[in-house]
Amino acid sequence: MINPNGKKLLIITEVFAPEEFIINDLVFSWKKQGYKVSVLTRNPSYPHGKVYPGYTNHFFQNELINEVPVYRVQFIPGYQSYLLVKILNYIWNMILGFIWAIKNGNKFDAIYIYHTGPLTFPSIGILIKKLYKKHTTIWTQDIWPDTVYAFGLAKNGLSRWILERFVKWIYTNCDTITVSCPGFIPIILKYCPTKVVQFIPQWSLTSKITDLKAIHKKFRYPGKFNFVFAGNLGKVQNLENVILGFAKFSNNTENKEIWLNLIGNGSHLNYLEEIVNTNNYKNIKFWGLMKSSDIPYFYEKADVLIIALENKPIFNLTIPAKFQSYLNAEKPIFGIINGEVAYLIKNYNLGWVADPDNIQKIANSFQEITLCSSEKLAEKINNTNLLLENQFNREKIIKNFTEIVFGKQQI
Repeated sequence: MINPNGKKLLIITEVFAPEEFIINDLVFSWKKQGYKVSVLTRNPSYPHGKVYPGYTNHFFQNELINEVPVYRVQFIPGYQSYLLVKILNYIWNMILGFIWAIKNGNKFDAIYIYHTGPLTFPSIGILIKKLYKKHTTIWTQDIWPDTVYAFGLAKNGLSRWILERFVKWIYTNCDTITVSCPGFIPIILKYCPTKVVQFIPQWSLTSKITDLKAIHKKFRYPGKFNFVFAGNLGKVQNLENVILGFAKFSNNTENKEIWLNLIGNGSHLNYLEEIVNTNNYKNIKFWGLMKSSDIPYFYEKADVLIIALENKPIFNLTIPAKFQSYLNAEKPIFGIINGEVAYLIKNYNLGWVADPDNIQKIANSFQEITLCSSEKLAEKINNTNLLLENQFNREKIIKNFTEIVFGKQQI
């Protein structure tokens, strides 16, 4: 297919296929439309910090994925386990990316940065911008340095001074700034007050299930009414309070057919299992890590989907990608969360919200949900569809991005 406007776009992203992130869908959609896109990323290693089977961890290598040229740089193994290794890995990825960029950056007409974590890898795009005067767009999924502060790092002193000036250098040198959460906008504007920052949300990557018979063949939940959390079982997901709230509710009900199902893996999994086993909590099941292709089946069989995060300012600004997937699943949502997602759930009547720090209120909400009528559940399901179509529609969002990056000429 002929490239609609001839522009050669380099996408800079720390993660890419076979790692499962929304950037894959955007890149392959552009390729399908006929745009000429290439990707600079690191060797695939997320989430375990080990190179994927079939890959080697060389300094530089390249491949074709769905006819998209993908250029990769080396990572340092074990970065998920040790903070020092993580920091060294960020710096090493950046240095190798700089070397690649100096040699190859002038081959492209524009730069698109998908920013998921540290701004070290996105800084490669800024180097190309400074060296070769290329138009640069960034789509920010995570706010630095606020995320660093949320984990208790670099709060004061020289490290904070350096970090904040680095962040300012990144954003002031971007021509177009877009964010996945509206709450990020005022934070970024502190570093570049003359810029325009646009809110462009993520969309759902999970597909709807059409073969209902296949659902029953896949698996069966243990209860007649099933709460489901699916995703990363890490500390910031606040699942300890979710479990404690459910246990308090479960101990006070005679209905033994109500279950809490936790699907996924993460750094907090063993700790959470220990809490359940030590206290002999009933009706809580850990499913472990599942194939992404199977997740829609788990959603379809659930009665209510749970989204949870710790009560911290930076997390309260975030709309996790899980939220859009929950909308797409057409299920009521129980948000054990504050901030942006809590507002959406309450304002659009998508489900229920509980204070993530209040175990008793979490337990009370579990009770309220199980007593909800089928008519009210159906109303909340209908509202999820309306919000998905109006604000998180995949086709509309990709069209918006395409116009920003390539111009309004479409094929």
